[in-house]
Amino acid sequence: MAESRRRLSPEDRRNELLALGAEVFGQRPYDEVRIDEIAERAGVSRALMYHYFPDKRAFFAAVVRAEGERLFQATNTPPEPGLTLFGQVRAGVLAYLQYDEQHPHGAWAAYMGMGRSDPVLRGIEDIDNDRQANRIIDRVTETTGGALDSKVERDLRATVYGWLAFTFELCRQRLIDASLDAELIADLCAHGLLDAIGRVPGLPSELADAMRNR
Repeated sequence: MAESRRRLSPEDRRNELLALGAEVFGQRPYDEVRIDEIAERAGVSRALMYHYFPDKRAFFAAVVRAEGERLFQATNTPPEPGLTLFGQVRAGVLAYLQYDEQHPHGAWAAYMGMGRSDPVLRGIEDIDNDRQANRIIDRVTETTGGALDSKVERDLRATVYGWLAFTFELCRQRLIDASLDAELIADLCAHGLLDAIGRVPGLPSELADAMRNR
C-alpha cells in the first residue's frame, strides 16, 4: 500500500489513473466497472478520483481519448526515402498492429468506445478519424504537388474514411484472434486503400500513377 500512496504530480496521477482505467475497461464490460474499484486499486481516495473525473462516463471518455492519442502518435511513421505510398500505408498499419500487441487492454478499451451512441464518445471518435484521415490525405496528395479539384477531394476524403473503418475492424479482429497474420492484414489494408483511391473519378495523372505503384 505504501507504493500506491507515493506522491505524484497531478498530471502523473491522472495518467496513472487513465492507464489503470485502460487496463480495467479492456478486461471487463463498461457496466461491470465501478469507479470506486479504480480508486481502490490506485490507492487513492474516492474524493480524489472524483476530483479528476466527475463520473464513470467522464472517466471512460478520458481513457478512450488518451488511448486514441497514444495510437495516433504510435502510427505517425515518418516516410522513408524512396518508399512508395503503398509501403508507407503498410508500415502505418503494421505500427497500428504492433501498438495493439503492446497495449492490448488499452487498445480494447479504445475499440469499446468506437461506434457508441454517446455523443461524447462519438465526438472523440470523429476527432481521431479526422486526424488520421487528414494525415493520410496529406501523404496521398503530396504526389500531386498542388490542390485537388473540390469534387475529387470530397470523393477522396469519403473514400479514406471508409477505408479507416475497414482497417479498424481488421485490426480489431486480430486483437480478438492473435493468430491472424499481421503481414496479411497490412497487405490487405494497403492494397485496399490504393485500389479504392484509384477508382475515384478525376484523379490527377500523378496521383493515379502513384496508386498503381506497389
